[in-house]
Amino acid sequence: MDRIVKLIQGPIRGQWKRAVAVRIATFNANNLFSRWSFQAELSRTVANPPLAEIATDATPDAGGPSSEQPSVVEVVLPDGTHMSGVLRTFRGRLVKGKDPKARAWIARRIAALNADVLCLQEVEDQDALDTFHRDDLRPLGIDYRYRVVVEGNDPRRIDVAICSRRPITRISSWRFWPNPDGEPVFGRDLLQAEIAAPDGKPLHVLVNHLKSNFITDEHTLSLAEVEAARQAIAERRRDQATAIAKILRRQRLTRRVVVTGDFNDAPEAETLAALQQANLTEHIQWGTTIAGPNRNGTLVDDEFADLSPTMWTHRHRAKGVTTFALYDQIWTTPDLTVTAAHVMRRTQISGDGSDHDPAYIDLVVS
Repeated sequence: MDRIVKLIQGPIRGQWKRAVAVRIATFNANNLFSRWSFQAELSRTVANPPLAEIATDATPDAGGPSSEQPSVVEVVLPDGTHMSGVLRTFRGRLVKGKDPKARAWIARRIAALNADVLCLQEVEDQDALDTFHRDDLRPLGIDYRYRVVVEGNDPRRIDVAICSRRPITRISSWRFWPNPDGEPVFGRDLLQAEIAAPDGKPLHVLVNHLKSNFITDEHTLSLAEVEAARQAIAERRRDQATAIAKILRRQRLTRRVVVTGDFNDAPEAETLAALQQANLTEHIQWGTTIAGPNRNGTLVDDEFADLSPTMWTHRHRAKGVTTFALYDQIWTTPDLTVTAAHVMRRTQISGDGSDHDPAYIDLVVS
């Protein structure tokens, strides 16, 4: 049902038109992988090749996709049934599905968001998204008819996705947009969708997942090596934000644009300066929190408001130090009127099915 927020005076005196709010949300689902249900021990049933000999993938954020395709294996169930399919691995380890209880919790949070357009990060593929929609969202009464994932560059095969109640009329993937050295700048993808708004005009929604702060085997590196790795990460994220701004300029998109996702940095960070220079405004940092569902589905108010003086969606604890950051952001062009901005707060400090909290804005579309 459309959210009618107010009546707007039309160009002719006495003529009124309704304004409709469109809710746009972003959520890092924290490894929403597709599931296997072999009901068998893989190490004992994989016939060809042996599990230990399956080719490993590229190292994290190697700058491009793995050169190896997912291995097709055969398994034998205890009743003698033969099955074959894609066995997904990362750095020699089996990629397993998310715990069903955690996935169900993610679904409850999404249901409580009640977004018209839901942008997701860390979704494996279209099958994973469609299965999640069928098995977890629809039983809660949530139906996103329009769903899209485009395979990205991440060697873990975690991609970005867009789900929409409004028609998606066009999509574009910027997976191969190059760095100055010619390699893909986006470690995952920049997925762009043209969505038909209630007023019949398109909204241009772009979802991304910028370079993470994770340093492989950090504990084995010297302080100088760690600092060099952090500088390289910041430079990569700066290049990605610059690429987003260039892509908008290339399309001459200056109106009705929403850029959202997991930016892995603060809105005011120098690495994201290109977005501000592109005349985009980030809204979640000025928003408020709303209650989120606990394991039983009961809405619980924010119990962690005193932990950070600024808005946050991500908590990280390492070496006895806890940090809070607003990684999940929503930026818009000045022509879009934002009437609300919120973070759905977790109910347990370690996270409710994800280490991120979802965020959303309401836009007025006349």
